[in-house]
Amino acid sequence: MAAVSKLSGKKSAAPKALGAVARQQLLLINGLLDEVARNYLARLHREISDLIRALEKKQASGEFSRREVKDLQNILKRISSLQIDSEKGRRKDMKKIDALIGELQSTVERW
Repeated sequence: MAAVSKLSGKKSAAPKALGAVARQQLLLINGLLDEVARNYLARLHREISDLIRALEKKQASGEFSRREVKDLQNILKRISSLQIDSEKGRRKDMKKIDALIGELQSTVERW
């Protein structure tokens, strides 16, 4: 309670100062969010590009084994079953895309 009584003399200044600090911290978090989102998206785009290159390389060789053809069918099935509502901008949709990319990478890495 001693801390409360010390602050009680600065009733008008303390809330303003706290509000300014909170605003600064929220602006910092806003900047961090942008940076994290930018890096996250860049990583996902890189991983998709790597998958595309792997598919193009395999396609250029013209040699798909039976297992790889089955994997391709499975890849197409997984992609077509992805249910996303992009307008809502939900974390769970980003997680679905991230998980799908991871699954596809695991599949393609076996080739």
